[in-house]
Parts: sequence; C-alpha cells; structure tokens
Amino acid sequence: MTTLSHPFKDSPEPLEVPKEHAANVDTLYEWIKDQPRFPAFSKNHAHLFLHACLWNVEDAKKALQKYAQIHANSPEIFDNRDIMGAGVQMTLNATHMVALPRTTPEGYRLLYYRLSDTDPSKMNFTEAVKSFCMFNDAQISVDGIMEGYIVIFDMKGVRLGHLARVQFSPLRVFMSYIQDAHPVRLKKIYIVHTASFINQVMALVKPLIKSELLGLLQFTTAGPEEIVGVDYLPKDFGGPFDEVATMHAEQKKRLETEYRDWLLDSGALKEAPKQKNGSTNAIKPPVKALRGLEID
Repeated sequence: MTTLSHPFKDSPEPLEVPKEHAANVDTLYEWIKDQPRFPAFSKNHAHLFLHACLWNVEDAKKALQKYAQIHANSPEIFDNRDIMGAGVQMTLNATHMVALPRTTPEGYRLLYYRLSDTDPSKMNFTEAVKSFCMFNDAQISVDGIMEGYIVIFDMKGVRLGHLARVQFSPLRVFMSYIQDAHPVRLKKIYIVHTASFINQVMALVKPLIKSELLGLLQFTTAGPEEIVGVDYLPKDFGGPFDEVATMHAEQKKRLETEYRDWLLDSGALKEAPKQKNGSTNAIKPPVKALRGLEID
C-alpha cells in the first residue's frame, strides 16, 4: 500500500469532476475497489484514467489494468524509484527533461527532451526509460488533469552509438506503456533536428508502434521554433523563457527535494501478486491503445 497521495502529490482529496462525468468516475472507482489486486489506486486515479480515455469506462478499466500489470512485471523500470539513485542521476545529468511553462491555446503542456551530454557511454537505456517515466509521473502530479500533451524530442547530438545502446526489452515495455497505459492525452510527438539515420531508428521501433501513435509522429530537420513558435520556447530558441539548462536544473531539484519520497512510494502502484490458491485472475490485457492518443 502507498502511504502518500497519488497520482497527485498535493491532492489527497478527490479532485472536482465535471458533473457530466461524475457518475462514470464513481463507477470506475467502485470497480477499482472491487479488484483485490488494486489495493493502492485512488479515486483520483479513476478520474485521471477516465479523462485520458475520453471518459470511456471500459477503455479506462483496460488502461488501468495494463498500467498495473506493466508496473508489476517490469521492476527494472518501476521498482526502486529513487531519484538519487546512481543510474537515474547519470541520466538526469546527461539529458535535459523540461516541462515548458506556457501551455498552448488548447491547454496542452509542451514537454521538451534532449541530450545534454552527447557521449553514448553516458546512456544506460533501462535507466533512461526509468528516469523518463519518473519525470512524467511527477509532471502529471504537478499538472493535475491536463487537456493534453505535446512532446518534442530533440535529436541534436544523438549518434549511432546511442542507437547501439538501445535494449529491446525495456524498449518494448516503454512502447507498450506509452500506448496502452500512460494516463494522459497525447496530442503530438515532434522529432526535431532529425538525424540522418532516422530510418534505422524507425526500423527498430516501428514494429512496436500502433497506428494511433504512428499518426502522432512528425519529423523535421528544423528546430522546435519552426514547429511551435518562439513564444512557447526558452531563450535557446529565441523565446522568452529561461534556458533549457536552467529549467532542467530547477525541475531536477524539485524531483530530488519535493518528489523523492513520493516517487519511492509510487512503487506500490502495481498489480498485487496472485494469491497462492490462484483464485484471483488478472483481466486480459487490452487489445487497443488508450483512446486519449488522438490524431489532430
């Protein structure tokens, strides 16, 4: 069991639900409480997953079940979530992960990711996936119910040596998690400063990508300023906000000081083991992605 408030650290009480969806949130939460293998999930989880699944109760059940299963079956990524752990710190010191401060007119949060150290030896792929998931969980907590997310991956500095360090098992877990279980509405994924070997990257990941996610991907050799406009960007790209490195340092410090215990506690958010008598059976995994993956 968790001892802290999840999925929103500072919201121990249920968030206000739009009136037209309140009954569905109640229905999903009652279902959660009836599942003996979901001991740690809250009413706010019901709200979050329903919102991500466009308020469809059955899709939200499947997504939450998949979330719990992946967390239980991938301890290398979802256990021991210590932000001060050596592997996570190595990742955070070799990358920039930032939530940009200004949302789009539609209410979408912009997330920007890039390498800060381009030495491939500084990348442990499993630890990178682990760190990425921890950062995103904390950002969901900060944001609450967010209308949607736009992700910008900057390939500047990425080398073939980085590609050689990708491990298939954590990659498969990551792709399944993002497509089937991550409780947000993902609106677009921009790959900027696209490397010349992008076809090799896509050959590796395309077999794991469903059509819904593939439709969200957009590649460009240009920088982010050509995609979202400078008004949303840091000074690095001609925008009004602090440099990426400054924002990363601030958000990294927040993870280390405000979210360390919370992230460790979140390790309990997983499907509980089956009873010895085998009386509890898991629901079959979903056959489609979260409906929150939308093609605009």
